[in-house]
Amino acid sequence: MQSLKTLHVFCAYITGLGFLLRGVLILLQNPLSQHRLTKVLPHIIDTCLLISGGLLAYSFSFSPLTQPWLAAKIMALFMYIGFGLMMLRFGNTLKRQSLGLLGGLLVYSYIIGAAHSKSIYSYLFFL
Repeated sequence: MQSLKTLHVFCAYITGLGFLLRGVLILLQNPLSQHRLTKVLPHIIDTCLLISGGLLAYSFSFSPLTQPWLAAKIMALFMYIGFGLMMLRFGNTLKRQSLGLLGGLLVYSYIIGAAHSKSIYSYLFFL
């Protein structure tokens, strides 16, 4: 169980770092942002993240219907995906790409905070 949680946490931090790195490469118009590995690796990491999260939720009998923080994380995940799409696919201007990166990082930060605090208030829980 602990190794599954470790894998999930590792993937969560790696996906955030990868999002930041790819966003910076896009904003700098660096050709590495279009490299095949740069495009494929995030899907592999995110798949591991999603599967490990699902298995953890099943193992601990967590349900978004009974755990509000989990429901909030899932809703925020859709927002994170939307900002990622804005940055990667629909960001045809530097302004949209920047907004996608910034919005994605803010939502990512919320998701991490909600996971650590087990609260829909995320980092506000610690204030």
